[in-house]
Amino acid sequence: MMKICITARGKTLDSAFERHFARAPFFIFYDSDTGETEAIRNGFVISNTRIGQNAVRLLKNNGLDAVITGDIGENAPALLTGTNIALHQFSDTGTVRQAIDEILRNCAENESWKTLPQA
Repeated sequence: MMKICITARGKTLDSAFERHFARAPFFIFYDSDTGETEAIRNGFVISNTRIGQNAVRLLKNNGLDAVITGDIGENAPALLTGTNIALHQFSDTGTVRQAIDEILRNCAENESWKTLPQA
């Protein structure tokens, strides 16, 4: 089982993908085995300090294995690596579902989440 976080503008897989990691209004947790999702409102968007650090801590505390996002701050990639959370940057626009589909296709080709490129 892989538990994946996708940055989103809304609460569902059909919501728009959000390109900004720590400023995303929602984090959608997706279980790659069951297809189950859980939407978490990102309460850190109103903060001006340690936003990326707090977002990474939230992911770690929820047992995430990977994150799909667009733009990410300069410190967050190292924080993710330090918590063994794989990072993949989705460069397109579209929905959360489209981002997941593309990443899962890439993972099938690479045979592992751990081979995802680090930012």
